[in-house]
Amino acid sequence: MTLIALAVLAGCGGGTPVREQRARIEVAVLHDGGAHVDLYAVGRLGSDAEVRALAGDIAREMFPGATNIRIRMRKARGVPFARAEMEHVYRTGRKVSLRIDMSGALRRLTARGFQNTAMKLSVPPVPATVRAGGEPSGPRGWRLREGAPAPVVAVEMRPRPVRWCGAMALPVLGALGVALGFFARRRVLALPAAGLAVVTALLAVVLPAGRQGANLGVAGLLHGTALEVAAVAPLVAVPLGLPAGMLLAAVLVRGLTGPATGGTPETRPRDTGVFW
Repeated sequence: MTLIALAVLAGCGGGTPVREQRARIEVAVLHDGGAHVDLYAVGRLGSDAEVRALAGDIAREMFPGATNIRIRMRKARGVPFARAEMEHVYRTGRKVSLRIDMSGALRRLTARGFQNTAMKLSVPPVPATVRAGGEPSGPRGWRLREGAPAPVVAVEMRPRPVRWCGAMALPVLGALGVALGFFARRRVLALPAAGLAVVTALLAVVLPAGRQGANLGVAGLLHGTALEVAAVAPLVAVPLGLPAGMLLAAVLVRGLTGPATGGTPETRPRDTGVFW
């Protein structure tokens, strides 16, 4: 009788609560003045075409002044979603202000039957302030619920191009350290120089050196390919640290396995460079 009762309940849906229709929106403001809106709602609508249409409507509601809107289906970790890419979302400059009103997006989602939608915002890695309802917003994530007021997000970005100039000091110091390490005639100069190249390589990995190019893009100083090259230029310090590390390792191995010098003064090398 218990099995029959469970079968009847499963067949008619008895005891099964109605699941809330949910979606997820991820908004990314880019450092070149554009943005893209990702809508994760596949499987909750009738077709991919409906998902793309809804993503386009949401993007236009959030950024009414955007141009060149392109919508396509993509996958992330095997999960399909619709991405709306757009340009001219904000005007680049020394100080950027952007306002994102979620009320139109909430209205579109409610009309499609979504009662609860998670929304996440990301901005370029520059000094910025994000406020929702006039108050600073730390997590930069919100819930768009039916019947609840939609947040109005104000973004203020203050790019600092000088930070990119400071990051470019790392590959310059790394190149100088490698050059002195291989071609200086005295170890007292060559070994610290090689160590400096290794330190700059580690700093380029630990510090966000590869993200400082966003300051140039938001400030409107560089665009396109030039901006892409400038963004990765500080990371040149990383490969420069590899030969410097090999030089230090070779000197260490020679010091451990080679003949003892007995405190004798260093003889002048016959060729240029400690390594050779």
